[in-house]
Formats: sequence, structure tokens, C-alpha cells
Amino acid sequence: MQGIPEDIIDEIRQRTDLVGLVGEYLKLERRGKNMVGLCPFHNEKTPSFSVSPDKQLYHCFGCGASGNAFSLIMQMENMTFPEAARALAGRAGVTIPERKAPSGEDNLKEKIYKLNELATRFFAYHLNNTESGKKAIEYLQKRGINQETIELFKLGYAPEGWTGFFDFAKKKGAPPDLIVKSGLASPGREKGHYDRFRNRIIFPIFNLSGKVAGFGGRALEDGGKSGPKYLNSPETPVFSKGSILYALNLARDEIRRQKKAVVMEGYTDVITAYQAGIKNSVASLGTSLTAEQGRLLRYQAETVVTAYDSDSAGEAATWRGLAILQSSGCLVQVADLPADTDPDNYIREKGPEHFNKLIDSARPLMEYRLQQLKKRFDLESDKGRIDYTEELMSLLLAAVNQVEQDFYLRRAAEEMDIDEDALRSELKNRRTRGSRYKEAEQKEMSKDQEKIIIRPEEKTLISLMLQSKEIAEQGRNILQIEYIGDPKIRKVIEDIWDFAAGETVFSAEKFLSRFEDQEIVKIITEAVTEPSLQDLPLQTAKRNIEDSVNRLHKIWVTKKLRDLRRKRESYEAQGLLEEANKLFLEEQELSMNKDGDSYRLGKGGDFND
Repeated sequence: MQGIPEDIIDEIRQRTDLVGLVGEYLKLERRGKNMVGLCPFHNEKTPSFSVSPDKQLYHCFGCGASGNAFSLIMQMENMTFPEAARALAGRAGVTIPERKAPSGEDNLKEKIYKLNELATRFFAYHLNNTESGKKAIEYLQKRGINQETIELFKLGYAPEGWTGFFDFAKKKGAPPDLIVKSGLASPGREKGHYDRFRNRIIFPIFNLSGKVAGFGGRALEDGGKSGPKYLNSPETPVFSKGSILYALNLARDEIRRQKKAVVMEGYTDVITAYQAGIKNSVASLGTSLTAEQGRLLRYQAETVVTAYDSDSAGEAATWRGLAILQSSGCLVQVADLPADTDPDNYIREKGPEHFNKLIDSARPLMEYRLQQLKKRFDLESDKGRIDYTEELMSLLLAAVNQVEQDFYLRRAAEEMDIDEDALRSELKNRRTRGSRYKEAEQKEMSKDQEKIIIRPEEKTLISLMLQSKEIAEQGRNILQIEYIGDPKIRKVIEDIWDFAAGETVFSAEKFLSRFEDQEIVKIITEAVTEPSLQDLPLQTAKRNIEDSVNRLHKIWVTKKLRDLRRKRESYEAQGLLEEANKLFLEEQELSMNKDGDSYRLGKGGDFND
């Protein structure tokens, strides 16, 4: 297990509850024996992500994402296996024996997280305990941010000077190249290094796990003297601006309670809102939301209200981001802030009650966009009506569903006083063209892709044999491995037999850890979590094994007969009658067994218990 002892991996596995782990990322509801929620790995509106508490496995019946606690952390946090194991060990209270530090990306990420934590303490110290930090404290107090909030968000101050943090980190043992890779320093043009953040208020940016992934810095001096007003960490192995939402680690519980998230643009917007009791607020670190941020919001909230600065609300980047958010399945609403204002100063001037009224009166995205669209064009002129109609088509095609699309199409036709059928016809033509393009694109993408072929009978065998050592052993007695079509499925079944023979603790979740091929992981998990094969009485499971093997036997015989027939006909055409006659006799023998029941008891298996 890549440097971590097998018994430690088993202990981590046994101490980790997958339902609780998944629940830290998305909302789950009980459905029968399993828990279901919206899949975090693809956009969907109806939950298809299923978690089995008994088997400690998850499977999405929409996109096929599958696995156990280790693979979940690896996919959600972009970790490799050792890094995921260490994260789960820390969560479960399992101590991993110290060995020689691993090399590569794993170790680099761990070191960057540690360095970020060191930087957070460094910046906090300079904010609260130095003379130079007083001006930053004064600025925050002027914005109404109190000491309790400063400590909660772990705000800090990066002192003036070129190498303050760099020199401090070096004294603490951090090598220069690590400080650069973390994004906290940059190499100088000639020699040496300089701090990325200087004379700035620092906003640590936490991921969902509560680790500091990066930083944002607000310049204390305007006018370009200290560079841009706001400066974020660059892309690093642990920080990607488009895959994180500021303060989601703090807002998650309240978002789930209200089933609503309020998305703002900046750090101080969220901090002011949180301090005022509006604790379901996050910042998108810009107005152009990404698909990853959309998924993060979707599996925490049902409704997302955007409360961007008034001067950002109409930007094209904002609309693209909101369209992404809407396509992820969220009900998107837009709060209409007064001109020249943002959530921070609106809350401070008007109070949280007025801001909440603004949020409650937010309008659906489509309605808000159509209103904005009308303001841009002169609908009294022919050109204005044509340009308006052109953009209207794009908006309608992005509608959440047919009902919404139809509603706003009729409204637009009434407001423009044009024929509704003409609009509908144009929309249909555009939708058809888009569908053809998309279909051609999908065909091109799927070309030459090799897929593992699994038959329903093979899926049944995998599912049932992974439910108990006894059924696995009886499957081994009854099944001839050549009946299995795909070589990779054949290998999985042979691995199940070896696993059942050698393991004291027999579980599908542990068996799954043998595989790195995600397609195989998906196939096994889908088989093991198949609802129709769960909790079968032993006799029923045995009968299903028998029936599956018999059907596979008949498939194998049919294919064998076809191959023999082709070969015999080839021999006859060449005049090789003796060879052809031998194949004919072999065909006859196989045909006699094709529909018989001689394989029900297999090679000594006892199915009459």
C-alpha cells in the first residue's frame, strides 16, 4: 500500500464510516437500506449517488463513480492513495508509523499545507502583535469587523518589506523552492526571493477539510503602489481558485439547514455577512463561477442566490458563471443590489434585516436576465428587435426545463408583440442544430474507446460471490472460467476466489482496494450495490449462481458451435473431409449438452442444502 503497512490500512478502513465521511461533503437522505444524495462528480437534478452503510461502498447510477472511503477522498480532494490514507488516519485517530518521507506529489502537498499553516500563524501574529499591524487592525475595525470575527476567519497582515515571510520560513527549515512552490514567494529577477504578499491584509482560504489551501491579500495602500488591490495565491498543488469557495467550511452547516446559499464576490462581503448572522454566505473569488464551484454548491444547497456588486452583476463573465451554476441543477436567483453598492457596505449601512429582504426578493435568473436584456436594446427599432431576439434564443436554450422555457418564450412574445409560433419555430431550429452538433461531438469522443464488456450473469456472479466466502467457494466449484467473455472480468472472478480463500475478514470494500483501474472499480461496485441482489436468502443466492452459470454455459456453447461450424465449412471447401468430419462429431457432442442441466451441480458443488 505504497509505504503504509496493510494492517494500518485495515485499521483505517474499519474505523472510517463512509456515510459520515460522505455527509461531510454532501447532504444524504435514507432510501431503504442505503443513503442517497446528489452526485458530487457530475451535474444532476435527481439523486443517483448511493452509499451502502453495510458494504461501506458508494456508487453513482448516473455517471458510474464508485469506490470506498479511500477513493472518495482521492476524488474529492484530488489526493493520491497515501495522502488519502493519511487524511483518513488523522480523522479516525489512527497513527501511521513514521518511515522515510515519501517522494513526489504526495509529500509536496503535505509540506505545502504545513507551510500554509505556518504562514497563517505568521500573518496573524503580525496583525495582532506588531506596531505595523495596527494600521491593518484599524482598517478592519473601520469596516466593522470585530476581534472575534478576525480570529474565526484567522485574518492576518503581511508586513512591508521584501523578504519578511521568506526569511522567517527559512529559519523554520522550509527550503526556498518549497516556499516558491507554495506561492508564498517568487524568485527575484537577478538573485534571491521576495514575498508575494507585502503590506496586505491576509485572508486565509480554507478547503472543505479545514486546511489552508491558499491566501488572498487586500492592499492597504490604494493607487497601485502595492500592486493590484486584491491578490490571490497562484495555482499550486493544493490551491485552484476555480475549485474552492471562500468560507464554505464555515457556512456548510447553515447552507444545508436553510437549503440556500448566498454567493458574494469578495472576502469582506462574506465576513461582514457572517458577523451579522447571515451564515450561509460564501464568496466565489470572482464573478465567473466554474463547473467545480457549481457542483460544490449544488450538493450543499437547493437554491443559490447571487449577491454580486452592482457594477459586476451585468458582466458577461457573471452570466457565464450563473449559467454553469444553473446547469448544475441549482435554482439560481439574483439579488438586485442598488447601484454603487456591495453586500459589505449595504449590510453595514442598512442592517442585516434589509439585506435578508433583498435576498428573499431575489428573482429567478431567467427573469432577471430578460429584464436586463430589454434595457440593452431599443425594441422600437428593427435592428434592436433582431438583436434582442438573437440573444433571447440563447437565453431560452439555457433554460432549466421545458416549462421554464415555454413560460418565458410566451412572455417575450407578448412584450415584443410578435408571433409566438414564429419564436417557437426559431427556437426549435436552433435546438435541432445544437443537438446534431452535440451528437456528432459525442460520437467523435467515443470513437476507438475500448470498454469492458460484462454480461448480466457475470454481474450477478460478482455480486453474490462477494457477499460471503461460502457462495464464493460454491461459485468456484460450479463455474468454468472460460465461460467468462471479457479477460478483465475473468481476472476479477479469479481474484474473488483467491481473496475468499485467503482472507479471514471477507468484505467487498476491502476487495475493491486491490484495483486501481477505475472502470473495474465501477463494475465491481455497481454489481455489489445492485438493489435486486441484496439480502437474498442463502438458498436463493445459490439458485441465482446456478442459473447464471447455466446461462453462461449456453452462451459459451453457442459461440463454440459457431466457431466450429465456420472452421468445418472452411475444411470442406478445401476438400479436407477427414478434419471436417472430426469437427462435425465435436459439434454433435457440444449440441447434446447445450440445453441440458448437467452443469447445475458443476464440479462437486452441493446446492441441495
